[in-house]
Amino acid sequence: MKTEQNRSAQSFRRVRSWGSEHDGLLEAAPVAVHGYFTQLDGIILRIEGNAVTQDAEHHNRTRKATDADMRRNAVRNAMRPISQVARTLRGSVFGISAIPTMPTKNADNEHLVIAASSMAQNATMLKGTLIDHGLAPDCIETLVTAAAALKSSIDARGMAKTRAVGASKGIRTDLKAGIKLVSLLDAALTTLLKDDHVNLASWKNAKRVTLKGALGVVDPATPTAVAPSGTPVAPIVARAA
Repeated sequence: MKTEQNRSAQSFRRVRSWGSEHDGLLEAAPVAVHGYFTQLDGIILRIEGNAVTQDAEHHNRTRKATDADMRRNAVRNAMRPISQVARTLRGSVFGISAIPTMPTKNADNEHLVIAASSMAQNATMLKGTLIDHGLAPDCIETLVTAAAALKSSIDARGMAKTRAVGASKGIRTDLKAGIKLVSLLDAALTTLLKDDHVNLASWKNAKRVTLKGALGVVDPATPTAVAPSGTPVAPIVARAA
């Protein structure tokens, strides 16, 4: 998750811990407040689960994780001897020109799979000729297997990206829902604790979303100080109530 998302999730956990520690105090709270805490439990669990999925799938979509480079090399190594024999026999064996040439080195994996599959299909009709001129009896089968493995690598990376995107969307959705719940809790608890200054201060501190390097939160409603031109101004930081 992004840093600001992590900090919001941390604030949700603090809110939930505060609720657990003040369970007796909350007996006098409206029924809705207890429901908000229960909903927040579910949101926290989903955010944490999606954060794990997001990180795991980020690693799963790398070329290293899917052995993409190794599988790519296997395809090119299987294509090269077939292409070389076909090129050498061109003009002397009917139909040999139908076997495609090697794709360029910078061809992406998707195009490489297509080129390999096309080569295997056309070379099948001339398999005997290729074997007679020194290629291994399973040269075409080796190419088909290598192409299938590379295709699986492409698909695995695609699915990992899909799952990571889904997890990211889930995190954003739950963060928005969590922020709304905390706001509703704040409205109810501020009223409930209006004469209990100690616990009110504790609650205000628990629900805050901290900023890196700051003990409090930057309050958007707090006006920005104005200084003469060229004079640096430190940002106004609101202390936790």
